[in-house]
Amino acid sequence: MVSNSSGFKKLRKSLFIGTMAFGLSTIIACTPKEVKQTELITDTNRHLIGKESSGDYMIYRNGVYIDSNGVEYSPEELKNRTRNSLPENRIITETMEENFIPPSIFEIETKEKNGVFISPEIITVNGSVNVLTDTNGRGWELKAGDSVEYEFEKYKSEVVEYQNIFIGYVKDGVLNPWQKFDQLMGNYNLTIEESGQYYFYIINASSDTIALKEGALRLTKHK
Repeated sequence: MVSNSSGFKKLRKSLFIGTMAFGLSTIIACTPKEVKQTELITDTNRHLIGKESSGDYMIYRNGVYIDSNGVEYSPEELKNRTRNSLPENRIITETMEENFIPPSIFEIETKEKNGVFISPEIITVNGSVNVLTDTNGRGWELKAGDSVEYEFEKYKSEVVEYQNIFIGYVKDGVLNPWQKFDQLMGNYNLTIEESGQYYFYIINASSDTIALKEGALRLTKHK
């Protein structure tokens, strides 16, 4: 995996409203005891890596949604207790994933090093959509035949064995279906079929927070 570094320019956030298919974490004090939204990992929150979170959440299992109290909801029942529109943001205008409206959408700017785009270390909460951008906050202009690889590594959790994340892409404003990854490290690969502007997203699909080490996004242009 790539080495640790600092100095990433910024972590932009959209409005953090409501609860959807995964839910929210809650409350943060002067000395953080809980992560309530996606954050860059720093000395102030590093002690929370791998720890159990106590906030509300919603997970999907065997065709039903289960909240932090163990109550089950069908997709139809869930619609009655969730927002019906995307949080305000400038990248995602619609989603192809049925019944999924994220509670929050964050932009995470990468840093380029020797042609590789490095994503910073983050700690992210249940349900949050974290969108990777280039060094100027834009997406990547890709053509048919280009290939993409995103290499990731999670910090090990003290709470759960499997930390599920979803990785996918946003093309021309549309959040496309994701791939699921439960291993500690791995690679997301995509071959571009249609030219356009692409962003790449990571979703925390675990009930607890997930901390990610620096990731590496590599783009290979088709000749």
